[in-house]
Amino acid sequence: MNGIILAFLKKYKYHFLVWSVFVAYEIFIRWLHGPEMAPAIVYIVAYTLGISIFYLHAHVILKYTLETKSKLLKYGLPLFILVEILFYLVIEYLIRKYIYEYIRLKSTELTKPVHLYIFAKIWRYIYAIGLSTGYYFFLHDLRQRQQVKKMKQQKLKTILLEKEIKNELILTQNALLRAQINPHFLLNTLSYLYNETRKLAPKAAERILSLSDIMQYALSKEASSEYVTLESEIKLIENFLFLYQSRQAYKMQLNLSYNSEALSVIFIPLILMSLTENMIKHGQLDNPLKPAEIKIVYDNAALYINTSNPEAMKNPVSNYNTGLKNISNRLAMAYGEKVVFNSHLDSQNYFHTYIKLELN
Repeated sequence: MNGIILAFLKKYKYHFLVWSVFVAYEIFIRWLHGPEMAPAIVYIVAYTLGISIFYLHAHVILKYTLETKSKLLKYGLPLFILVEILFYLVIEYLIRKYIYEYIRLKSTELTKPVHLYIFAKIWRYIYAIGLSTGYYFFLHDLRQRQQVKKMKQQKLKTILLEKEIKNELILTQNALLRAQINPHFLLNTLSYLYNETRKLAPKAAERILSLSDIMQYALSKEASSEYVTLESEIKLIENFLFLYQSRQAYKMQLNLSYNSEALSVIFIPLILMSLTENMIKHGQLDNPLKPAEIKIVYDNAALYINTSNPEAMKNPVSNYNTGLKNISNRLAMAYGEKVVFNSHLDSQNYFHTYIKLELN
C-alpha cells in the first residue's frame, strides 16, 4: 500500500508542488487583507472542491466534448459548464453550512445576500475553469507535439530503412551482375577452348560444347521459368549423360528414348534431371546385360515417363527417398490429381519410377 502511495506521489509530484505554491499564495493574500481567517477545514473543503473541478473540467468535460465526433456533445459544452458550476455551487454551500453549524460559528459569507454569495462563488469557479481550460490545451498541445515528434522519428526510421534497403538492393544488383559476368566469361572461355581444340582433340571439344550447352541452358530465362518444353529438358540430360560418360572408364549402360510428340510438351523443369541423377547415383550402370532405361512417350493426350535401372547393392532403396519425395511434391503442386507418380523395386532388383500426366 505504501509503495502505491509513493508511486502516486512520485508520478504527480509536480502537481502537488504547483498546488502547494498556489494555495499558500492565495492564503497569504487573504491574510494580508485581514487578520480574520476562517477555520482550516473551510479552506480544505474550498480548495478540494476547486482542485476537483479543475481536473474534472480538463479530463472529463473538455476531453469528451472537444475530442468527440458528436456535434451534439460539442455544442452542449456551455450547458455542461453551467451544470458543472451549479453542481459545485450547491455542494460547497451545503458543506460550508454544515461545517459552520457543526462548529457553531457564524460565517460572513453565509450571512451575505444570496446573490452576492452566488456571484462570488461563480466568479471563483469561472476562474478555476479558466485555469483548467488552459491546462487542457497545454496538455493537448503537448500531446500533439509528441505525436508530431513520434511521426518525424518514424518517418526518419522509414527513410533510413528505405536507404538501407536501397543500399542492399544495389549490393544485390552488383552481386547479381558479378554472378552474371562470371558465367558469361566462362561461357566465352569455353567457346574459345572449343574452337581451339575441335581440330586437335575432337572428343575433348565435344565435351566442352556439352558443358557450354548445359551452362547456357542454366543461365537462360527458360530454365528459371515455371514450365519448359521437354525438348529442352531432354537436350539437357543428353548433354549431362555425355559429360558423365566421358569421365567413366566403362561404357554407361543407359538408354534414353522418346517419341517426337513428346518434344513439344510443356512440363515443369528439372524432373527429368532429378530422375537421371538418382539413376546414376543409386543404380548399377556398367552391366550391358542389365541396361538402365529412360523412356518418354506422349500418347492420347497423356505423357508417360518411365525409368528403370538395376539397383546397386550398396545403395538400399531408402536412399532414394529424399530425391523421390522432392519429385513427388513438385509434381503434386504443379498438377494435383492429374498426375500419377510411383516407384518400386521389383524381384529382379530393378528400381522403377512411373509418371503419368493427363494433358488437355
